[in-house]
Amino acid sequence: MDNILERRLVNTCRILSDKGYDKAVIGDPTVIYYLTGIHIIPYDRYYGLVLDAEKQSAVMVNPSVDTGCMCGAVPEITYLDEDGPLEAIRSAVGACGVLAVEKRYFSIAHGEMFAQLGAGSMTDLGDAVDLLRMHKDEQEIEYMQFAAKIVDEALAYVKPRIKPGMTETELYMMLFTFMSRYPGFSSDEIIIYVLGGANSANPHGVTADYAFRYGDVVLMDFCAYYKYYWSDITRCMFIGEADPRLAEIYEITLQANLAAIARVRPGVRAREIDDAARDYIAAAGYGEQFLHRTGHGLGLSVHEEPYITSVNELVLEEGMTFTIEPGIYLEGIGGIRIEDDILVTKDGCRILTGYPKSLAENIIPFEK
Repeated sequence: MDNILERRLVNTCRILSDKGYDKAVIGDPTVIYYLTGIHIIPYDRYYGLVLDAEKQSAVMVNPSVDTGCMCGAVPEITYLDEDGPLEAIRSAVGACGVLAVEKRYFSIAHGEMFAQLGAGSMTDLGDAVDLLRMHKDEQEIEYMQFAAKIVDEALAYVKPRIKPGMTETELYMMLFTFMSRYPGFSSDEIIIYVLGGANSANPHGVTADYAFRYGDVVLMDFCAYYKYYWSDITRCMFIGEADPRLAEIYEITLQANLAAIARVRPGVRAREIDDAARDYIAAAGYGEQFLHRTGHGLGLSVHEEPYITSVNELVLEEGMTFTIEPGIYLEGIGGIRIEDDILVTKDGCRILTGYPKSLAENIIPFEK
């Protein structure tokens, strides 16, 4: 393991010890990658990384069909499909007082299997690794910055190609095809929302066959997944001209986005960022049309800590990354959301996404 991975493993084991956990079983592929540098795809078989807090070591339990999957990063204990993983897990865990497991990842069936291991007690791993993952190192920031560059350039590519008659699905595929040209872009996971006209009033609408019309708003909320790190951006463009009602809420949403970004710096609580956006929108009379949190953490997962909500008391620290994405949604008319990726710096913040946000720069010239 390289120095960064060794440091992550040691720090995680120290957190386990501080919490009174002797061993931990981790199944989430994202967390396994964070600790080992190895990306696995479990499908229907059991994979689990066992951490020993005292020895500050790890061993992987995986099916024999995937022998060598850890590429020497950590030792492996394999099992045959016909035998199942229980005895391999028992061998990896050994004697254990308090066993921590990822309850939010493993199934109830897995939990019943863990109960057979004979540990003194079993508890939830909780946020033990999340606390570390919130703080990005230089390499992680570099990957996220490049992922942001991909989405910025994708928007610049599609803007002059959007026109009446194009469908949401066609634009979806255009974004995907453009981004897939970048070496390091991962297509095993992809998130793209393209919503036109009144469909944009649903924050999590489904991209389908709606054909854009002159005057429509086209909402694009999409991600680039580069070397297993995410960017996430939302921009709203108008074909030809903007409906006055949507132009009004566009400007309000933009100012809410800027107000929240201006509040970011170390020592500020996550809820204060949410307050900055929410208070601006509420003061403009659209508080009830802001239907979701202001943002979410970003990194190896597209949604992770820190969550930018009205109740999160977490104090921001240098190296944390998250989105800021206020929105206003008018049913039957359309919705506006403006999203950027933010890095907390020593003295404030850096905006990783750079695509223009002014209304004028998001009008697609087109004759009626």
